[in-house]
Amino acid sequence: MINHHKERPISVKNMLAYGGGDFFGGGCFAVLGLWIMFFYTTYAGLSPAEAGAVIASARLLDAFFDPLMGYVTDNFYRNPLGKKYGRRGFFFLFGAPLIMVTYIIMWVSGMGFWYYLLTYILFYAAYTLAIVPYETLAAEMTSSFKMRTKLTGVRMFFSTGAAILAAWLPGRIIAYLGEDSSSSFLIMGVIFGVLFAVVILLLYFYTWERPIPVDVATPKLSFRRDMKHLFKSLVSTMKVRTFRQHVGMYLGGYVALDVLGAVLAYYIIFVLGQNAVTASNAMTLMTLIQFVCVALFIFLCMKLGNGASYRIAQLFMLASVGLFLSIHLLQLPFNMALIYLSVILMGVGRSGTSYVCWNIYSFIPDVDEMLTGKRREGIFAGVMTFVRKAVQAVALFTVGLLLQHYGFTPKSATQPTEAVYGITLVFGAGSVVFLLIGLYSSMKFRLTRHNHSLLVNEIERLKAGGSKYDVTPETRLIAEQLTGWPYEKCWGDNNILSQTEEYSPLTSPELSTGADNAKN
Repeated sequence: MINHHKERPISVKNMLAYGGGDFFGGGCFAVLGLWIMFFYTTYAGLSPAEAGAVIASARLLDAFFDPLMGYVTDNFYRNPLGKKYGRRGFFFLFGAPLIMVTYIIMWVSGMGFWYYLLTYILFYAAYTLAIVPYETLAAEMTSSFKMRTKLTGVRMFFSTGAAILAAWLPGRIIAYLGEDSSSSFLIMGVIFGVLFAVVILLLYFYTWERPIPVDVATPKLSFRRDMKHLFKSLVSTMKVRTFRQHVGMYLGGYVALDVLGAVLAYYIIFVLGQNAVTASNAMTLMTLIQFVCVALFIFLCMKLGNGASYRIAQLFMLASVGLFLSIHLLQLPFNMALIYLSVILMGVGRSGTSYVCWNIYSFIPDVDEMLTGKRREGIFAGVMTFVRKAVQAVALFTVGLLLQHYGFTPKSATQPTEAVYGITLVFGAGSVVFLLIGLYSSMKFRLTRHNHSLLVNEIERLKAGGSKYDVTPETRLIAEQLTGWPYEKCWGDNNILSQTEEYSPLTSPELSTGADNAKN
């Protein structure tokens, strides 16, 4: 991985390597989201409450690790390993083998609650080592709105391709080995573990990171001051209006997907009366549609903007949930046809939710730079995943408790009426609440292609020594709408960050060019 002083063209291999990173990022969550609760309660023998506790505990602990990891990777250029391998690249090299091993050992059956808790925590730690640096790359590799949109599109194609495999592969293995075989998910874990390690390694060789200004005369901070500055940085991200709106959209969309993913197999099997292979087929169709619709949402984001595209996706999600519920509650005819129509609608909605949320993220550091005069990609990636995982942990733990409360029976081919009611309640109410939160958060979102172009041009003008007094009225208005601050307080003229505890990219005399011996 190489730091480049000037923006360089992004070739096809660079785009594929970058996009391939989300074969891991999206793929592992697709597998876990669709199957881990089912595996724990059907093959591992955990109760729904125990399964929910495993997932929630691991994700909550990992949530606190995310912003710390963001701070570490942002500042790793000070470390000799960061200078040699890159402040992002080092974690790709180190994380790849850890990801492979920890992912595989999660799928061993019959090991008990504490084994599954430990292995889930270990995997999430390995996941965070690689994924937080990965989330910064689009903003680091290019400042172009169009190119970042393309990068996010390629990323979503890989993510959705992994989701297709995640939905399809377990069903095929189960069909071959039989529904009573616990080896099906271990075999799947081995296949995915190896693939995940490979795509993470490719990030090191075929992507790059933004050069970091280093003032060699500035002493390193103490651990206490580092932690103080970390906490201040975390809090400061929420002072950026566009980021607050994005967090609401991200949480609303993704937690709804998490809740639906956790109970979709249960809903199809136990509420609608199908089997595991049928559930796998339906989820495969859903992810195929999700894959195809990435191109649609690339087009919509370019033409309509991120906010409108996001709302379209959420309306498809609401339509899908409504149709799924109607099949059961109204006892509609043509059961299988309506199931497939429901997953088609859900596939469109999932595609838009995933694409738009990550497309928005790549532009957030630009808004922050307008406000603070600094680049903080890593800290935003850490905060975003922290907020999601913390809320997600509570949501999924609540799912487990509700299923337990309504009498869900582990390792059973059928469920009592109360359990069917509980699954329906979680599937319907649990998802709709978060979808509505996301819709509300998107209503005042103003980060469009035009507005971003004005913002980046203003940043470049100020970097070149331009005066804030020469700002145009339109640019002033856009900067204030996106940051949520008066223009006079932008470009570091505020108390958001301590100027004595962070190095300024505007004045530092030396550029770090670590990892010069890596391939690209």
